Amino acid sequence: MKDNEIIEGVLKEFAGLAKCPRPSRHEKIVSDYIVKRLGELGITQVVQDEVYNVIADVPATQGCEDLALTIVQGHMDMVCVAKPGVDYDPLTSEIKLVREGNILRADGTSLGADDGIAVAVALYLIQQPDVQHGPLRLIFTVDEETGMTGATHLDPKYVQDAKYVLNCDSEYIDVLCVGSAGSVHTHFYRTLTRRQPQGAKAVAVMTKDFVGGHSGETINAGKSNAIKALAHTLRRLTDAGIAYELASIDGGVAANAIPSSAEALLVLPDADTAAVQAVLDEAKAELDLVYGEVEKTAAIVMEDRPMPETVLAADDAKAVVQLLLILHCGVFAMNQTLPKLPDLSANVGTIRTEEERVAIQYFPRSSSDARLREFMQVLPVYGELTGCTVDIASPEPAWTENPRSQLLPIISEVYTAEAGHAPRVEAMHGGLETGYFYAMNPNLDIVSVGPTTHAIHSADESLELDTVALLVRIIAGTLPKLK
Repeated sequence: MKDNEIIEGVLKEFAGLAKCPRPSRHEKIVSDYIVKRLGELGITQVVQDEVYNVIADVPATQGCEDLALTIVQGHMDMVCVAKPGVDYDPLTSEIKLVREGNILRADGTSLGADDGIAVAVALYLIQQPDVQHGPLRLIFTVDEETGMTGATHLDPKYVQDAKYVLNCDSEYIDVLCVGSAGSVHTHFYRTLTRRQPQGAKAVAVMTKDFVGGHSGETINAGKSNAIKALAHTLRRLTDAGIAYELASIDGGVAANAIPSSAEALLVLPDADTAAVQAVLDEAKAELDLVYGEVEKTAAIVMEDRPMPETVLAADDAKAVVQLLLILHCGVFAMNQTLPKLPDLSANVGTIRTEEERVAIQYFPRSSSDARLREFMQVLPVYGELTGCTVDIASPEPAWTENPRSQLLPIISEVYTAEAGHAPRVEAMHGGLETGYFYAMNPNLDIVSVGPTTHAIHSADESLELDTVALLVRIIAGTLPKLK
């Protein structure tokens, strides 16, 4: 197979997907298209389940009937983002592809290579007469980006009779991923009593321009958390004898994102803000001592604001700040097998002040389900100590590295032969659908591999096309060796 022929063939399949609007939780159009396309390719054993996952069984090629059943898997949904001013409706608009040499991008929107390229590669591979393989099962899931609905609703029977899984949702071609983290969405709520403010001046204290980032991929990068930094600043005000009243506290954008900004609306006992500014300066100096090498642009500032109609009762304000202070952010422990991998971490992702309550999203992760369960026992204690209600969701399972993997040495050998150098073998601290497959069948031998993409989940998303050709070669070289 020549690289240019591979790229053109995969792009033909990807272009068909690009015509199908496919935001998370709105996948019927693309799911129907995939079913139709599989039928056109002569695949007769195709199931579309109640959530629109597509499961297709592809017969083994001649002479490979005795090879183990292998799953090739990716998700069909995408994060839909457009640049300002671009006319784009995620529910109706096509993705307009732009090819610039070796780079594929979209015209003003996210590309959807995460993870449409997995679907396109699989559809391309099953058309190639020279690609030898045992029985294959293609599993294309829905809603990976927002809720893992496809993975959680997949009938376990589709993974319980398989031996190997090739997940194609990794972001760098030179990395073979052999594990992913489990997690648990946790919400803390504090019911509020409000009263009229007694102070003389209203100000907003803001922590802003922090680095932020993904709470799995960059949790061990030495970053601060803007919500936590704000809580420490409020505590400093109390320690300095400044009897502020708290009207609201808000920050963050998502549970799995390290907050880059947060804001507290305060009512001060008098109009003189010099003492408050001195505390903010001390807080910033301390922040620089701890995080200055990473948080080079972080700021702690104050602005005048109109007087709010109400503030929180003193006990409520104290409890909210105390909860934020005791909720640890960052890494608790590192993995002992893969030293660069966090084994347990947590992130305060968002805080929102509503009329009758404050809501906080806390998001722990672990590469060990047992370790995550152990940590979950502590979460209700935080609520008990601060008078908060705790809502703990069902945990999302981890996929643990298999030290006896037969798939990893095979795919590593094929990668080295095709690329001319050995791959990196890593686990990730983010979540993948493979965690659910592993929970359904712990005997599965799983590796995740994918082409090199950049700026996923943004309107600048792009794909390196030569890595698509390499991915196809790696999979094609691996499949006939899976005894």
